[in-house]
Amino acid sequence: MVTFANLAGFWALLGIPVILLIHFLQRQSQVQVVSTLFLLEAIDRESVQGQKLDRIRNSIPLWLQLLAVLLLTWILIQPRWTRPNSVQKIALILDSSASMRAFKEPVLAALEKEIPLLSRGAKTVELIAMGSHIDGEPLYNGTSVVDLKKSLEDWTPFRPAHDPGPALRVGRSLAGTKGVVLFITDHPVDQPGYDSRVLAVGESVPNVGFSGVDVDTSVSPPVWQAMVKNYGTTPQTREWFLQAGQQRTETRTLEMKAGETRTLQGRFPTGAKGVALHLVPDLFDQDDRAPIVIPEPKALAVAKVGAPSLDKLMKEMIDSFENTIPPSDDNGLDLVLTTYDPLSPTKAEPVSIVLLAQPTPGRNFLKGSIVAANHSLVQGLNWQGLIARSSPGMPVGPEDTVLLWQGRRALIFLRENSEQRQLVYNFDVPSSNVENQPAFIVLAHRFVESIRDSKIAPSASNFELNQSIPISFHRGDEASPLEMIYDGKKTVIPLNQVRSLRAPAEPGFFEIRQGGETLITGAAQFVDTREADFSEAGIFDDLEGVKTTSVTEHTQEDDVWQIWTLLILVALLLSWYFINRKAPRLEATA
Repeated sequence: MVTFANLAGFWALLGIPVILLIHFLQRQSQVQVVSTLFLLEAIDRESVQGQKLDRIRNSIPLWLQLLAVLLLTWILIQPRWTRPNSVQKIALILDSSASMRAFKEPVLAALEKEIPLLSRGAKTVELIAMGSHIDGEPLYNGTSVVDLKKSLEDWTPFRPAHDPGPALRVGRSLAGTKGVVLFITDHPVDQPGYDSRVLAVGESVPNVGFSGVDVDTSVSPPVWQAMVKNYGTTPQTREWFLQAGQQRTETRTLEMKAGETRTLQGRFPTGAKGVALHLVPDLFDQDDRAPIVIPEPKALAVAKVGAPSLDKLMKEMIDSFENTIPPSDDNGLDLVLTTYDPLSPTKAEPVSIVLLAQPTPGRNFLKGSIVAANHSLVQGLNWQGLIARSSPGMPVGPEDTVLLWQGRRALIFLRENSEQRQLVYNFDVPSSNVENQPAFIVLAHRFVESIRDSKIAPSASNFELNQSIPISFHRGDEASPLEMIYDGKKTVIPLNQVRSLRAPAEPGFFEIRQGGETLITGAAQFVDTREADFSEAGIFDDLEGVKTTSVTEHTQEDDVWQIWTLLILVALLLSWYFINRKAPRLEATA
């Protein structure tokens, strides 16, 4: 197989028409005096008016000059022959960011064009394609560009913006030191690392889409809100409508200025648990649909018992908790707010918030610096304004986790074991100023939410696309696997894979069930405004040097170019000889 390293050398072929043009020009005829006219019949007709275009004359100098041009062209185009068993390895790292959805067709067209150029000169090309967010098997591994395109037809990028470095490192290890690592994206980047090359196929296209949703459940029926953003630099007009089940509103027109953000708002239809907002799709369709469900956290059955002095405080605390219900035979009991008297100790409920209260408060105040532990329940909370009186407290066990200290006194601790889960405020609450401390109620809410998260019960929430979903489920040998129902399709999730459970990668409604019990009703929404903005997308590549290197590494040069050079010199010398030799003179006869 022959490859030409310098295609510009073909310009030397322009010498052929130049030589032919020269040979079309005839020289002025010379006068020879003879004594007879019979020799004129053997003389070809020539131009008698000097240099002008005439019919071409077949001659040895013409063919020698044409041969010299062809040999010169052969040398200049630098022919190279493919080395035996030469292999070009190319690792294709495709940007997995969601914005790449808009440029899937340009990606396929670019690969079909560039791969043959990157492997030019090699006898075999090995291709491996993988996403820039490493998660599973490669997209393709083989030697055919046609098969590569077929395998990428189902490729659907959906990730948020991320660092492609780990994928580029893997690509370099697969391609080797002499292979090519090509990062394919829609935003031009400089020096992505690991000696990789960039092929950007983006374009600054206009886009209008939903950028966030919210639901106000404090009113009845609840109110939904959705923000729509025009990411482009020109005014845009879009049509939109709302759908609830099988019903939908009339299509409305939305006119937006460049860069404008507008808020749409409305009430959920009576009896509807969810609605979906639709924009007429454009080139980037991820943000053209916004499904919304009415958030409904798991219901907690909460009760209060204890000292009358704290009855009002405990009632206010329960009222501040979200979605609480009175305990009953059907609901059971999830949490108890109770008090503890150190002078008359009693055993608290297994799952409870315990407030210390004694009939007679102490006279002295607790002294010492207040220090919070490094724990998620008290992270970021300020307790420096807390004032509490000295009093006996609940004994702290060796397995208890102290959340707040003042001097040597454990002010707040967490008791968690197989039978108990208690948050203990271990100071006399009635005589303190804890009610004026925001950290007090925030800590209680965090503890309640941890109880709610661990409860196995139905809930409804709105999620981002591909967001991790924490879920509590039935365990044990007899427990059923989880099932996700999305877009009419059911996906079975084994219990040992629940930790990796994520929301769908496409906007829509979904449910997660276990053994016929619905645990989560959700809506997946696209809210990544960075990926929806194409203002900095563009076209770029730095492949030229790689194409030349590929030819050099996988081919060998023409070893006899010196012979061709010598032949050129011989042809030129012979041409000069035949042009300048003297013509034979005619002898006159008497």
